[in-house]
Amino acid sequence: MVYSDFCRTNIEFVNAGQLQDCCLRLPYRKLVLIMSEQAHRRYRLENFVHALEEQYELLWIKESVSYPTQGMLKSGLDALRGFEPEAILAVGGGSAIDFAKGMKAFYNSGEEVTAGAITEHLQKKQIRENQIDIIAVPTTAGTGAEVTKWATIWDDDKRCKYSIDQDALKPDQAYIVPEFVAQADRKLTITTGLDSMAHAMEAYWSKKSSPLVRGLARESIRTTIQYLEQILRNPSDVSLREKQCVASVLSGLAFSMTRTTACHSISYPLTMQYHIPHGTAVAMTLAQVAERNQGAFEEEEELLALFAEHGGIRAYLERVCGTEVSLNLRDYQITKEAIADIAHSSFTLGRMDNNPVELDAEDVIEILESTY
Repeated sequence: MVYSDFCRTNIEFVNAGQLQDCCLRLPYRKLVLIMSEQAHRRYRLENFVHALEEQYELLWIKESVSYPTQGMLKSGLDALRGFEPEAILAVGGGSAIDFAKGMKAFYNSGEEVTAGAITEHLQKKQIRENQIDIIAVPTTAGTGAEVTKWATIWDDDKRCKYSIDQDALKPDQAYIVPEFVAQADRKLTITTGLDSMAHAMEAYWSKKSSPLVRGLARESIRTTIQYLEQILRNPSDVSLREKQCVASVLSGLAFSMTRTTACHSISYPLTMQYHIPHGTAVAMTLAQVAERNQGAFEEEEELLALFAEHGGIRAYLERVCGTEVSLNLRDYQITKEAIADIAHSSFTLGRMDNNPVELDAEDVIEILESTY
């Protein structure tokens, strides 16, 4: 029997000073650092990088990675040729960590990799075998990428979204630094918070849910509801940001056992074709999908009770988003005529068919029209 790990990642909450000490104790000689120059400046990591350069043979990939593609992975893998890294240290949001997973997935010492070969491996869901470790330092709280076994790769031609899904891609080490998360602006705080909530809610009602998943998901949702609005009023409060980080890790652990469902499936064309930020695109249909799923999943009342005093899921989402984040399609230059095409592009295997209620294209059209 081959068993999937529940959580192979060693998770530590540290401050910025402790992060450097922890990274300097890593047992490697050759280390790849994935961190944009913008993140380098924002988090004041000049001394951190200098210390890494003195301790390790360091290859620093500085490009900003947002929604990694096959082309981005090829460029990164070209930089690794002949280096033979022992570990990849990714400092950034979920995309930076996904990029690190993609690098591990397709790295083969001494071999030049083409974008076409990467696409073929993605389509066949194949990865390379190697002993490269991944150390994740998330700078946002919402994706859960620091504890999950998959990564999202966005097609260069914007025709589809690929998902790498292998236990070997779970990070070996995650350092959670709430001070970094505290530097997120209001819009990013909202969208990542809602992405975390969506992960937890979709894990809760997923066909693969379990009592353990629902327990983790409930605590994640409860924590987000309790603290997200407090964080928006006190964005630099590190103790509050720590709560947001806890919610993100819990939701990551929950959906790492189930995958996501209809909300994520519908969100992919919204992000890929219309550049709606991922967390926003997912939250757009969260309340509507929850309504359609009523009566089809266990412990439903316990989930809905979390939102009862806030007027329900939709009322809570609208209040949190306020004027900073719109959950209406019309505010993203999407016409009503485009909705049918979006709906037909919304069926990702392993996501839409993981929803407890079967949805067809007409159902998705109705859901999207209700968000217009």
